[in-house]
Amino acid sequence: MASRGDVERKLHELIERLDRNDDAARSLSGSLPDPKVLALVVTDLDAAYSTELREGRMGPLREGHADEADIRITASSDDLVELLDGRPGGAVSAYLTGRLRVEAALSDLLRLRKLL
Repeated sequence: MASRGDVERKLHELIERLDRNDDAARSLSGSLPDPKVLALVVTDLDAAYSTELREGRMGPLREGHADEADIRITASSDDLVELLDGRPGGAVSAYLTGRLRVEAALSDLLRLRKLL
């Protein structure tokens, strides 16, 4: 099981990658043109985080549950770390087996699929 520190480190790495990589930021910006609140729930750590996706960038990471989220991802710490590491097939396998849940509007899901 990944620790809370492992999960937070991976989330901060993702934020930094988007800040450094203009191509990824443009892709994210084009995929999700409107600001979106992203909520992450880590089931085995009883932890939750949220951030705002705006113009291809992620805002500061906030700890705690987001009351209103446009996109909510629920997973175990290990599955979330795999997803954030971009391991091939990890996200798809976790989603198909129910270990990864994504709640979002259909239009957002269709846009996000380009990023996975």
